[in-house]
Amino acid sequence: SIRSQTVESNNALQIIQKAKIIDAERYNNSFKESFINSRNPTISQDKLNYLEKKVSLFLFSLFDKIYHNIGNTIQIDNSKYPSFMLPSFKINVDIKVLSLAWNTEYKPADNKFCDAEKCSLSNNIDSFDSIVLICGYNFHKKCLALYNGKCSHCFNYLSFGIQKNINTLTARLTTALKDNKIPLVEEEMNDSLDENNDEDMQNILERLEQNIDNQFEILYQKWSDYDSL
Repeated sequence: SIRSQTVESNNALQIIQKAKIIDAERYNNSFKESFINSRNPTISQDKLNYLEKKVSLFLFSLFDKIYHNIGNTIQIDNSKYPSFMLPSFKINVDIKVLSLAWNTEYKPADNKFCDAEKCSLSNNIDSFDSIVLICGYNFHKKCLALYNGKCSHCFNYLSFGIQKNINTLTARLTTALKDNKIPLVEEEMNDSLDENNDEDMQNILERLEQNIDNQFEILYQKWSDYDSL
């Protein structure tokens, strides 16, 4: 308001000039504009229909490619972490970015629905009697119940990996060190050395505390001298 931007000492001409500036800047609020999207948010219904159809065509085309390329995924190499060519996306990906199922020895089946080793049920997909796990394996609910609701393939894969890491760590901890190796945890030399270290640390702390007390006394004396002036 003009009242908040003027003072009592302003003359009439200054107040008029200030009012003109306020009026000119009424629709030029840079602070407000920095938080406002100046684009026109109104989109015609025809344009929305066009965008909806365009997205639908893209998704239909993508899923059509995926359906017709089932079983056409190609493993490029036989390294420890092989790469795969995904024909639907026309890209090569590392196995580590795929679901856990693809990292196990028993890959998900392409020619049947259920990945249970001894599945004897129908291969027809029934949404009420089937489940797709996050790891990438598919099971009939009855087959999964035989494994106590756990994916046996991933359980075996993870259990083997954990046991392998435990064995490796145990071997490292129990193997005698060579002359040029540094132990992960150095043994204590003797109890007296620890006691001496504790005593040295206590002496250092006491000296620091005494030093702080001395500095406080000096400053306190200075303040007292100021009060006496």
